[in-house]
Amino acid sequence: MLVKAPKGGYVTPHVSDPGVSPVRDFLFVQSTTEVGGAEVALVNLFAHSPELRRRSIVATLGFGDGDLPSRLRAVGADVVELTPARLRNPLRLFSCLLALRRVVRTYRVRVVVGNGAHPQIFGGWTARLSGVKSAFMVNMIHAVPLRANDPRDVLAIRGPCDLILAISRASQRTLESLRPEVETRLLYWGTPHATVPDADRLAARAELGAGPGDVLVGVFGRLQRWKGQDVFVEAAARVSRQCPRTRFAVVGGSVFGLEPEFAEELRAAAGMLGISDRMVFTGFRTDVSTLMAACDIVCHTTRVEEPLGLVVLEAMGLGRAVIATDGGGPTEIIESEEMGLLIAGGDPAALAEAIVSLESDPERRRHMGARAAERVLSAFTIEVMAENLLRHLRGLANDQSH
Repeated sequence: MLVKAPKGGYVTPHVSDPGVSPVRDFLFVQSTTEVGGAEVALVNLFAHSPELRRRSIVATLGFGDGDLPSRLRAVGADVVELTPARLRNPLRLFSCLLALRRVVRTYRVRVVVGNGAHPQIFGGWTARLSGVKSAFMVNMIHAVPLRANDPRDVLAIRGPCDLILAISRASQRTLESLRPEVETRLLYWGTPHATVPDADRLAARAELGAGPGDVLVGVFGRLQRWKGQDVFVEAAARVSRQCPRTRFAVVGGSVFGLEPEFAEELRAAAGMLGISDRMVFTGFRTDVSTLMAACDIVCHTTRVEEPLGLVVLEAMGLGRAVIATDGGGPTEIIESEEMGLLIAGGDPAALAEAIVSLESDPERRRHMGARAAERVLSAFTIEVMAENLLRHLRGLANDQSH
């Protein structure tokens, strides 16, 4: 089935099972085709929830050069691809909203879900134009007062919305202050249970420069200054002076076109600090679970509060010892020092001290990893996230006549 889109473009729904009813209760709007944390969470949701696949369709707005639509289709999601429309172009914006409204009417959608601020601007107004409900999945911690936020965040927060789903309690508190008239509920992200064969783990250790007897420390995520990979590089130099058998890996690349020069700055810093021979920069990778499993310690180094920290969940779920910035989501996930270490953000000395304390104590790392995995399995699985999301969306869908 083809649904006409503006300016000669078109959207092509992928129907995973032609025998299934074309009705889709939920439309997820996703702006970018590139893949960050929110996009990984969306793919994981569709991969692990048959009900979500059966009842939903995803519309991507075509920004970026990533492979999100194909990833979603690979896990069985129905996807429509729209021609991009920028907010500063009113005609294209209105045409995109009309195209989204056609999708709502074609599939008899009851709830439009914006996965992030930019998607919510489109999704919220599409819901209003279509006479259906709107849910806003918020994947960040906003600033108070409202005017301190990016203009797109302001538009999303103040726009049409029936339910806000916050990624953490830290995010929820600010949203309740910024938009008190709209109900805000907590929706923690979840992570799939992953197992990595020993052969793959050992091969990854070798690729990352860790030999027998070495301790491998990694940092994972898109390369941006607020993520603090430069803090990790400086801490690694401090650790190297005390622990010569420690090796380091920086896994990730520039995403969404943000700070593309930062990767080279990190490599230059490693060279100036004399640790280029013990630090590997992998660039963007899709085999993150394997590389994480290869590490003895995984670091989370943001300079500011992290909205949740999918990397923290993934590493804990793999039984890795984790050191994370104290604040936001990680503070809610790591309940005690038995599960992981929390340190001040932007402090390479504190990070180095924490790494050294774990580097010399393999039994502590093992115990910490086991408790971390238990924590994730009890509260942060992708199945728990999917069921919680569906519970919220079912409630919205049942609030209106069809």
